Amino acid sequence: MTFRIPIVYKEYMKQSDEIKISLKREYDLYSNAVAFYEKVLHEFEQKYQQTTHNFLKEFEAGQTEDEADYFDWYAFAKLLARWSKTQSAIRSAIQ
Repeated sequence: MTFRIPIVYKEYMKQSDEIKISLKREYDLYSNAVAFYEKVLHEFEQKYQQTTHNFLKEFEAGQTEDEADYFDWYAFAKLLARWSKTQSAIRSAIQ
């Protein structure tokens, strides 16, 4: 006895595989971005001898000077958080 898989199911599986491939590609893109942001934050931490966590507390409380580096540091920290959250969602979708 043989079973025939309906064409609709085959098309669904093909689309599902294509979606997973696209999501894996996006995951790789996000992984590269996250690694870049982590590297930049590490450089700021070394330069200013302070963790990003402590810097963010001071920056958001208005306890830092208005240096361009501080605004960049803040922006990179927020970008890392956003990209990491999306990366996590993509990882959940492809597992």
